Amino acid sequence: MNKKSWGLCLILIGSGFFYSLNMDDSLNLEWVKANQKPLEVYYQANGLTVMAGFVALFLLIGLFLLPGATILSVCSGAVFGLPLGPLLVSLGSTLGAMLAFFIARTILRDWVEEKFGERLQPIHVGLRENDIHYMLVLRLVPLFPFFLVNIAMGASQISWKVFMFGTLLGKLPATWVYANAGSQLTTLRSLSDITSPGVLGAFTLLGLLALTPVFYKRMQKKY
Repeated sequence: MNKKSWGLCLILIGSGFFYSLNMDDSLNLEWVKANQKPLEVYYQANGLTVMAGFVALFLLIGLFLLPGATILSVCSGAVFGLPLGPLLVSLGSTLGAMLAFFIARTILRDWVEEKFGERLQPIHVGLRENDIHYMLVLRLVPLFPFFLVNIAMGASQISWKVFMFGTLLGKLPATWVYANAGSQLTTLRSLSDITSPGVLGAFTLLGLLALTPVFYKRMQKKY
């Protein structure tokens, strides 16, 4: 079995295992509310272990395209509070994204380029001159799937440092919003209260603002 096959098998097996646990069904707002106190007590008694486990969980979510990221981000605010909750989520998500990025860059690179090469060309062109700005847009705007961005960037020429910084900074606003909602869990009635069109629109606006320097450069060249 070649490197490409091993990489695909690793991701598929990991994803299949966790989906078989019905995480999407068992992890919901009611579960967080019911388990907030026991989780807080366990965290008080085993602080570093719980924090490390939470980071590892988000690493797996980022690596294997697992469900539950939103509700667990809410849970981070309920258990750890601010600012620790969103920082742990961001750390774990970024580590998972980095692993997926390096797998795509090494083991799966030929496969990604073969399958998506033409569709990735516009992204590659933009990244050559404005890598950090485009990276922030891909993370801030909720239209771009987290896992697919990891794979696409792994097949690009973007440096791992820019990818890491863009992921860490770009995911922080959404993570903070979810964790903040979790820190006020008793008043939260539904996840739709967080993911309202207004909130999603605000993230999109942040993404467009990240492109402001790009537009400015183009205007300078044109005029």
